[in-house]
Amino acid sequence: MSECRVPVINIQSDWNEALRKIMGECWVSCKFRDQPGVHGKIKNEGVLKGEPYYVPASNSFAVGSSSSFTITIIHTPSNHKCVFVAPCKAFTGLHRKAVVSVDVAAGGLGISVCAENKLIVWDTRMGLTRRLLSAHVGDVYKCRFFPSGVVVLSGGADMQLKIWSAETGQCPVTLVGHTAAIMDVCVVERGRNIVSVSKDGTARLWDCGQSACLATLVRRNVAVNCCTLMAVGERLDEGEPQEPPSEREVGTKGKVLILGYEDGTVEGIAVRSRRSVFRSALSSAVNCVAVLSDDNFVVGCQNGQVLLFGVQNTLTPTKTWFESNSPVLSLLTLYEGFLVGRADGLCTFHSLPSAGADSFRIALTGSDCDPIYDMACDGSHIFTACRDSVIRKYDVQNIKASLRDERNGPS
Repeated sequence: MSECRVPVINIQSDWNEALRKIMGECWVSCKFRDQPGVHGKIKNEGVLKGEPYYVPASNSFAVGSSSSFTITIIHTPSNHKCVFVAPCKAFTGLHRKAVVSVDVAAGGLGISVCAENKLIVWDTRMGLTRRLLSAHVGDVYKCRFFPSGVVVLSGGADMQLKIWSAETGQCPVTLVGHTAAIMDVCVVERGRNIVSVSKDGTARLWDCGQSACLATLVRRNVAVNCCTLMAVGERLDEGEPQEPPSEREVGTKGKVLILGYEDGTVEGIAVRSRRSVFRSALSSAVNCVAVLSDDNFVVGCQNGQVLLFGVQNTLTPTKTWFESNSPVLSLLTLYEGFLVGRADGLCTFHSLPSAGADSFRIALTGSDCDPIYDMACDGSHIFTACRDSVIRKYDVQNIKASLRDERNGPS
């Protein structure tokens, strides 16, 4: 296992607005974990050869390439650099309280919920509310689209799962069975079955068509914080089920449910056989998990660690990133890497070990130290759910261009 020692380079959250004016300036900083930080400033001193001329006010920093929505900051003593990407839109009118969950569909619809239990369907182009989904009697912690993009799944403190029509706002299905708050959900293939996990220590498999629980996949004495499904095919021996599965169970063969627990355990459950196929103990509560490929998944922890695991060796992480002590609250798979959303508002792209140098990062800006609770991508844009009540929208092309420039050589 290798551990990455990369500094966190940060910039003023509204840097693109601050540097838009001649002589405008913004702050930058660089900090290795558990060490004092270094601070500096960047100033816009006009135009040189048709491009903005940014001057660093500290010898510790240099400015690389820049555009309307991106700027590259280099920490010269360590030669580490970060490309900062500003949002192309910020939707401020959808919610008034912290946005705790968000998802988007390719058809142009978004679903989100905030701390005042306002669950809404909205238009991802203009940020206009389309439907208010009102039936939960407690806080909603998670909302997700089915693959169709017109059906929504939600769950939360009232221990209920609800399935909604995004087009009409009606809720034809309510699933009941958990005895504590539902923390996370995932959809099996096209959505005839779904999985939910709860503070009651269980993961349950549901049949949406008959509004029934097909199985309790796991029962532990500790809260389950998060889950995701991974297709492993025949690479893991999941064994045979003790009892024949219901004919209502569809698409579970070759699927492993990855669970993250409050006590720091990561566990994989073969859904079809209900057997535990791996279990690893980490040093901190697991807040989020995400599948990166057919071979890898990533785990985000309360102590700030991010760990990469290979499906063929789940006892020891392939790689560990421990750049910050700020809790990891959300993860999003993106191309040859993943985004990490943290409690201090940082949202950083990490490349897989085979895809890029550790000295390079991409960070989404806009959150002024407010936690990033959730993230979603519709293929062309990334959306973040933040404590400041704003849903920010970022153009994926800015990230792809930064990755391409990094591969082609230094800025």
